[in-house]
Amino acid sequence: MRKTDILILGNGAAGSSAAFAAKQTAPELNVLVLSKEDEPVYSAPALPDLLSGELTRAQVTVSPWDDYRNAGIEALCASAVRIDAGTRTVILENGGEVSYGELILATGSQPIRLRKMQGTGLPGNFVMKTIADVEDMAAYGGSRAVVVGSGAIGIEGSMALKARGFEQVVMVEALEWLSPKSLDRATSDELKAKLESFGVKVLTGEAVQGVLGETKVEGVRTEKRDIPCDLILWGIGMRPDTELAKAAGIECGASGAILTDDHMRTNLPHVYACGDCTESVDVFSGQRGAYLFWEPARRGGAAAGVNAAEEGQDVRQENRPRVFLGTTPFFLTNKGGLSILAMGRTEAQLAEGRGTVLEEKKDGVYRRLLFEDGKLAGAQMLGTLEDADLFAAQIRKNAMQREDTWDLTEPVPNLEQLSLQEAVFFLRKQRRNAFSK
Repeated sequence: MRKTDILILGNGAAGSSAAFAAKQTAPELNVLVLSKEDEPVYSAPALPDLLSGELTRAQVTVSPWDDYRNAGIEALCASAVRIDAGTRTVILENGGEVSYGELILATGSQPIRLRKMQGTGLPGNFVMKTIADVEDMAAYGGSRAVVVGSGAIGIEGSMALKARGFEQVVMVEALEWLSPKSLDRATSDELKAKLESFGVKVLTGEAVQGVLGETKVEGVRTEKRDIPCDLILWGIGMRPDTELAKAAGIECGASGAILTDDHMRTNLPHVYACGDCTESVDVFSGQRGAYLFWEPARRGGAAAGVNAAEEGQDVRQENRPRVFLGTTPFFLTNKGGLSILAMGRTEAQLAEGRGTVLEEKKDGVYRRLLFEDGKLAGAQMLGTLEDADLFAAQIRKNAMQREDTWDLTEPVPNLEQLSLQEAVFFLRKQRRNAFSK
């Protein structure tokens, strides 16, 4: 049996951050990282650029193995199959066991796969979660692709395949417009036009019913048509990977992700969790959920690493534990000349009779701002990221307001009579006045 002070399951954004933070906090502790992939930490958001050929494998790597060795972090390619929290032991797929002082779960998320659908097991079906997924897709080749789903993976995957040289790329979305959880219909229409200007055909309101082909992918069947293709990229969502946690008795929330406190501790002693496998608070809305984003995964991982290291040293009373303050969920992509940003509420989420929407389309740029009671509640933009930090700060402050608390911002006066640009000028002025106080 191997023994280690801190054992981390997973080596993505959260797990690697936890490992480096733990060693920085307590260099004398042994830190062991177990990962199903034999890869150092790499940027998952950069995988579409690897697929398009714009970046190399080395360029998407965040910290090479030398960084782990120099920090004194041990990393092994191994799969855990069971956690025994009572004996502080993790059992591995190869029969080995690892005894730990503190355990950090950073098991991430897994792509949703429609395994029961006809033809989804044929060669030519792909997801885009790992470097191996991208390299397998690139090696498979082809000239015609269908991308199922219109989230970040669907949009960026479509652009990447087109940039890679695919003659035909068709995006298929079962819902009536693209990314309806993040975008209003008007923004979706603008995005559809942008995608089609890049050569991506977009079909909405069509559910995929099956995959055509006997020995390999030859096409996709929707409710309305058959679409010939050589390759399918499935981008229909991710789910937290929590099988190990649930089997060990670790409590999960309504989202299916692991529940932690703001120090990343689970309900079991000496067990922490961070990243995509955990539930967190959306700072824009105050709602708990599974928010799968790179940046909060790194912050949560760092918090888990610091706190586990301090627990391992038994000096928690002497050092203030690091707190994870929640997730700021952005729908963001900026690939191949296409930039999209959405944050906060959509029009359907505004209180009835209290919402105002301003939009502007100029010089290839589309902006849409959503207000409730005169205060910014959401923003959607295509073709620009200008003022993104201003909008995020305003939405967050407005979301923090509660009954019997101080107002952090002022409503925009005469909002219904203003243009979008005039409303933005007011928000900028409000920020300047706040800084001058």
